[in-house]
Amino acid sequence: MTFFREREDRLGEADTLAELSLAHSTMGDSPLAIRELLSAIDLYRDADNRLGQAEALDRLGTVQHLTGECAASIEAFTEALAIFRQLENRQGEARAVKNLGFVLYLTGDYPHAKKHLATALTHYRELGDRLGEANTLKNIGVVQQLTGDHSAATVNLTQALDLYRELGNRMGQVNALNCLGVVQYLTGALAAANAGVSEALTLARDLPYRVGEADSLRELGFIHHLTGDHEAALRTLRQAIEVFLETGDRLGRVEALNRLGRVLLDGAQAPEEALAAYVEARELAHETGSRHEEARAMEGVGRCLTLTTNGTDAAIRELNRALELYRDLDVPEFARTAEFLKHVQLATNLPIDTCDLSTESGQGVHRS
Repeated sequence: MTFFREREDRLGEADTLAELSLAHSTMGDSPLAIRELLSAIDLYRDADNRLGQAEALDRLGTVQHLTGECAASIEAFTEALAIFRQLENRQGEARAVKNLGFVLYLTGDYPHAKKHLATALTHYRELGDRLGEANTLKNIGVVQQLTGDHSAATVNLTQALDLYRELGNRMGQVNALNCLGVVQYLTGALAAANAGVSEALTLARDLPYRVGEADSLRELGFIHHLTGDHEAALRTLRQAIEVFLETGDRLGRVEALNRLGRVLLDGAQAPEEALAAYVEARELAHETGSRHEEARAMEGVGRCLTLTTNGTDAAIRELNRALELYRDLDVPEFARTAEFLKHVQLATNLPIDTCDLSTESGQGVHRS
């Protein structure tokens, strides 16, 4: 960096900042990576280097989603896409379209996410870019899991994992294994989920890949809960939250907090502690624009309130808010929450037991 600055080589300085941002993002220092990318973008603009500007904008959008800046991420990807198209750079266009689809699913816009990801998959296959194909298949699989199509999700996530292994891409393997683990435990394949997520955790620590490690800890913690080891679940989920805090990954922390609320409510029978976790998740999800996780947190808050003295009216309001979001998102949780809300309304003056949620869980792993 000093070398380029001393020689007033602004393009060299911009390229170095962009490369440094990639290393810092991988190590979990997203705020530093964002600062480096913003500086690089300014340098590329001053030098009228359109390709460098587009590449840096695309990276910026990727890092911004980790810190929960989804609106800013969409803006960066959209600007990058426009430049790539002007330059007739199909590789860059495919990546920007894929990334736009990715961040759209984080905000709960699943129809547009599916459209963008399908377009990206076509581009990558035409280009013969197998890594791009793997990344896109992984994201398509996550959207399918979130919208309840577990069979299709398994097919696409398995294809992505196979491609990552053929390419020797260990970071991709971590992400795919974690995503596949979610589908597996949702469909009752707990042993397979445990094996896959444990493998992901080992790979992430070997790399090291801190955000992937946190994802693995979060999913492993929930698997512990589903197998009845609630102490291990609480311990592992709290470790995940610590790593998410260290890396500045607010979306990952939201998902982990919602998982923690579930374990505290269903496993540890600690509604007050669960309520605190859900309230924190709800506020953070709202800040980051993650509507699906916000709805889950609202549902969790409502369930906790049914177990508190004089909390039924507030619970009904919270559950109705969750229902509205679930309806807009068109996701499987709508039916479950509607049934629970009906139970609360019919049994207002009776003890309310939480419904069995063992076949529903989190948003999936948010790695592009």
